[in-house]
Amino acid sequence: MGLLRAFVELVVPSVCPACDAPRATGDTILCGACARGLRALPRLRAVRTAIAYEGVGMQLVRRWKFEDRTDARDVLVERLAERVRGLRFDAIVPIPRHAARVRSEGSDPVHGLARALATRSGARLLGSALGRARFTPPQTGLSLAARRANVEASFRARPRALAGLRVLLLDDVATTGATLAEAARALRAASGARRIWPAAVAGTAAMESASASVL
Repeated sequence: MGLLRAFVELVVPSVCPACDAPRATGDTILCGACARGLRALPRLRAVRTAIAYEGVGMQLVRRWKFEDRTDARDVLVERLAERVRGLRFDAIVPIPRHAARVRSEGSDPVHGLARALATRSGARLLGSALGRARFTPPQTGLSLAARRANVEASFRARPRALAGLRVLLLDDVATTGATLAEAARALRAASGARRIWPAAVAGTAAMESASASVL
């Protein structure tokens, strides 16, 4: 019975992935309160985004990234898939972590998100099309100008890796869009992509209220 219960919990979690409250009959994966509190954020200028990085949305992202909660990731993938369904992209390229961070933290969450979205959408996952050219400190707390300088020339794309393809360039959280802008620049310069759509599963209030586009 223990194994059966564990399997059922994996397929249909009994608690809300955002708050761990027991789910009531009729609830989706999220409990009713969290479902109502999850705010959609369809687009921040050129960046396609699914949810606002606040409240329930922030909790889901943090549980997915730092607690490896696949139920939280599944909610995010569902919302993201709905948001980008009309783009008709052929391939997904995740914003990569530097190899040193993957080694120290043991995972690359955005690559996992991209893999789940690829499975759901039928698009190709091209995780090696874009790499880190150098290590960059975290962007947290930096101004827009500092963020741009921090990520300048920090990506390298494989020449012609995406020739003729329509690409979804995917990140986890968009704050100013500086990282996505620099990654898109590297892809456009080298990869041969036909079209690049920058996207993130969540967007912050700072980006939502910003007046100048970086993409």
